[in-house]
Amino acid sequence: MPLPLKCLGYAALAGLVLFAPAAKADEDVWPTLKQQAFGDRPIAAEDGTVVLEIPGTAEDAALVPLTVRVPPQVKQNLKSLTLFIDKNPDPRVATLTFGPAAGNGGERSFSTRVRIDNFSYVRAVLETEDGTLHMASKFVAAAGGCGAMQAKDPDTETVDLGKMIVKTFPPALDSNPIWSGLVMIKHPNSNGMQLDINTANFIPARFVKEVVVKRGGELVFTMDSTFSISTNPNFRFTFGRGADNNLDVAVTDTDEAQFAAQSTPSGS
Repeated sequence: MPLPLKCLGYAALAGLVLFAPAAKADEDVWPTLKQQAFGDRPIAAEDGTVVLEIPGTAEDAALVPLTVRVPPQVKQNLKSLTLFIDKNPDPRVATLTFGPAAGNGGERSFSTRVRIDNFSYVRAVLETEDGTLHMASKFVAAAGGCGAMQAKDPDTETVDLGKMIVKTFPPALDSNPIWSGLVMIKHPNSNGMQLDINTANFIPARFVKEVVVKRGGELVFTMDSTFSISTNPNFRFTFGRGADNNLDVAVTDTDEAQFAAQSTPSGS
C-alpha cells in the first residue's frame, strides 16, 4: 500500500519543495515558514493593506471558503499573493504572481476553497509593487480536511477531467475599472492522503499545479498551487477592465495534463 503524503516527511512532490518537517500540534511554525519563504524581509501584519476572510470554525474542513481582499484605498499595483495554512502537510497553499491586467483603482480580491488538516493559522501575505510585504491572518478550528474520505468512486472523478467554466462579470458602475472573473475546474485534486472507499488503498496524488489567466492576451495572474486547494478547484478574482475583456485560462496538473478554456464577457 503506498504511503500517504503526510507520511513522506515533507519531501518534494511533483516539483514542489515543501517547507518544513511535521509540526507538533502546539508548535509555532510560522517563524520557520516566514524565513524560508521571505528570508529576513519585514512583514507588516494586520495593517489593513490586505484582508483575510475565512470562517473561524469550518463546517467541512475539506471545503473551507477563503477570500482575500485588497481595499480600494490601496492604490499600488500588486506583485504577488501567497496563502499559507501553518499546520497543513504543505503549509504553502498557493502563490499568485500578478501581471499588468490585474488592475487597480478599486477593491481587488481572490477567493477559493481550501483543505485544512489541523487547527491552524491561515495567512495571506501580499507583496505590493514597491516590494513591501503585508499580512493578514486568522486562526481556524478545522481538522481532517486533507485526509477526508473520498465519497465517490475515483474512476468517476476523472470523467470530464479538466472541463472548465470561465465567466466574467462587469462592475455595477461603468466608472469602476475592476471586473470579476470565475473559473471552475473539474478535477479531483487528489492529495495522496485520501482512501479509495472501494479498495481501502490511498488514491494517488494528482492535483492542479498551475493556473494562468489572461485578459485580452495580457496576464492577470499565474498561480502556483498545491494539494491544499479543494476538490474541483473554484477561483473567483478581480481583474482590470481592458479593450478586450475575454479571459483565457490555461491549467496544468501534476500529471502534466493541460486544459484550456475561454470566457465570453457578460458586458463591455
